[in-house]
Amino acid sequence: MAPDTRALDLTGTCAFRLMPHDPLAEGPSSAAVTAVGEQGFTLHYTWVHPTDGAQRGVVLVGGTGDDGAVEGALFDTWHQQPGLMPLSGRRSGDRVELAGTYMEEWGWMVAIELADDAATMTMCNVVPESALATAPPDGPSMSAGPYDVMVASWQASPST
Repeated sequence: MAPDTRALDLTGTCAFRLMPHDPLAEGPSSAAVTAVGEQGFTLHYTWVHPTDGAQRGVVLVGGTGDDGAVEGALFDTWHQQPGLMPLSGRRSGDRVELAGTYMEEWGWMVAIELADDAATMTMCNVVPESALATAPPDGPSMSAGPYDVMVASWQASPST
């Protein structure tokens, strides 16, 4: 049997913010989810940065092990380049939760929820405790830990 390569094309919105105290700026977004075999998939998405304009990204998720463990990779024209960010995590049903690190202590968390005709993705930046010591004293207060950077929601177009 040939590998499953069905694609689901979706449209919706993606909200973005750089810092946890910034408001989320919502813009138009699209996504395509393509199954890769029985357990893997790609999520290609577009979004609009409020200053830098149109952006694109992709998350690749590998097969699920017996314990729900998955591997993945992230590439995004604004968040993650020029190389791929390796991710690891868990899949439970239609929900995948992935995490990776950058700049030694900083983190990135990606949660994807898939449905037959919709998908959501929330990307969180994880601020390490050590970063708080270097924050400007007159700047807004900040906490260590994750905060939502991107919140996307997509739906399939209704059939005509």
